[in-house]
Amino acid sequence: MKKFLMRDEKVVKVKVDLKNTALMEKLVNSISRLSYDEILEGELEKRLGDSMSEIEIDLTPDVDIKDVLFSKAIFDAISKPMGT
Repeated sequence: MKKFLMRDEKVVKVKVDLKNTALMEKLVNSISRLSYDEILEGELEKRLGDSMSEIEIDLTPDVDIKDVLFSKAIFDAISKPMGT
């Protein structure tokens, strides 16, 4: 499993044979120029063509624990009545 950074600074995980240098080069050049939405719309499939069958993509977003804790803290602060 290899992680790639997209143009919009999101991370995509790709299960690929690391020994296949030609495919790795295509992935590095393609994914770094695409956004998350473009990949969802099938732009990566267009660029890779038949090579798409050799990889498995995981587009589940990584949730940063700091963001979750910050959101919870804000929610807790707003939802409590004054003086408690």
